[in-house]
Amino acid sequence: MQTRIKVAWFASAFVGRTASGTAQTARKIIEYVLLNEAKKIEIVLIAKNNYEIDLIKNEPNLSQASIILLPKVKGKFLRSSRQFYKYIFKNKKESLDVLHFSAARLYPFYWKFPAKKIFCTFHAGGEFSVPQDKFVLSRFIYNFIAKTQWRKLDKIFADSEFGLLEIVKFYGIPRSKVDVIFLGTDHFWNLEASRIPINKTKINIAVIGRWQHYKNIHSVLEGFLNLDKPFANMFHIYLVGKQNLPGKLKIQKFVDQISPEQMTLFNYLDDAELKFLYQNVQLVIHPSINEGFGLPAFEAFGEGAPIAVHNDLPAAYYLNSQSQVHVINMSDVDSISALIIKSADFKRANVNERRSFLSKNFMTWDQMCKQYVYTYLES
Repeated sequence: MQTRIKVAWFASAFVGRTASGTAQTARKIIEYVLLNEAKKIEIVLIAKNNYEIDLIKNEPNLSQASIILLPKVKGKFLRSSRQFYKYIFKNKKESLDVLHFSAARLYPFYWKFPAKKIFCTFHAGGEFSVPQDKFVLSRFIYNFIAKTQWRKLDKIFADSEFGLLEIVKFYGIPRSKVDVIFLGTDHFWNLEASRIPINKTKINIAVIGRWQHYKNIHSVLEGFLNLDKPFANMFHIYLVGKQNLPGKLKIQKFVDQISPEQMTLFNYLDDAELKFLYQNVQLVIHPSINEGFGLPAFEAFGEGAPIAVHNDLPAAYYLNSQSQVHVINMSDVDSISALIIKSADFKRANVNERRSFLSKNFMTWDQMCKQYVYTYLES
C-alpha cells in the first residue's frame, strides 16, 4: 500500500475566518485534498487550543483531517510561538512531509519544526507594501524573519505576477525562487443567490472593502459627495466590509455626510448574498490601492457585473481587456466622481464569456488546488 504524505497547516490560518482571502485560499486547498486526494495525502491540522479543535470537528469538510494539538503554556505573552517551540522540543524526529504556512508570518527558527519541507504562500508583499494605521511589533518581527530567513523555505508561492514582483522587491527573494499559482474565482458560479433588499428605483453601486486606509473606501465616498446633489440622489451606495478597524474614523466621517436613503452599510455578507448584490447593481467598485490578487473584483467579474478597479493591480492587469472593466486611479477623487456619473450607462457583460476567460487563465479553485497538490506530491 502506498504511504500517504503528511501535509500540515495551522488551523488558526483559516478556521473561524470567513472574510479573509488568505484563509479562504488555505481552506480551499485543504478541503480539496480531503475530498479528492485523501489516498495520497493526509492533511494534518495544527490546533492551538480545544476551541480550534471543536471548530474543525464541527465542520463535515474538515472532520476527516488528522489533528495535532500544540502543548499548553502559561501566560498570554507570545503564547502561540511558545507552544510552537514546546512542540518542537518534544517532537524532534521528523513526522511530517510538508508544513505549509498560509502567509509570510513565520516563527523564528521555523525550520526546526519536525517536517521534511516547509512551504509558504506569501501571496504578495502586502506585509511591507500596505500602509499601516499603527506600528505592530509582531508584524515587524514577521517581516524581519521572512526577509532574512526565506532561504530556509523549500517553496514560496505568489498568487499573481504583481504579487511575485512585490515579493522580489520587498523580501529580496530572487524571481526564480517564487512560483505563481492564481487564486480561484469560481466559488459563486454554482451558488444560489440569497436575496437582500435592493432599491430598484436607483442606480445601485456596490463598494467592497474593509474600513482600512489602503482599502481606500474614503476616496469613493468623497467622490460621491462631490456630485451635484440632484444628480447624487439618483444613486444608492451599498458599502460592504468590516467596519470596526483602525481606519474607521476616517471613513465614518464621510459616511456621516451621506443620507441613509442613499447608502446601505453591510459589515458582512455571505457568498450567496454577495452574489445577489453583484447581480443586481450597475457597478461594483473595488477601490483598494494594494492587493496581491483582489478577489472581490474577480468575483464580481464572474457574475457579469461592470467593475472598477485601481490601476497597476492584478485585476487591472488581467481583466483590463475585457468589456465593462473600468481601470482608473482610485486615489484620484475626480476620476471616481466621473466614473460614478458614467455608471448610469454601464451594461452587464456576458457571464459565460467572462467565466470562460477566467477558466482559460487557470483562475478556478480546482485548477489552483491541483497545482498545489502537484507540489506536495513532487516534494
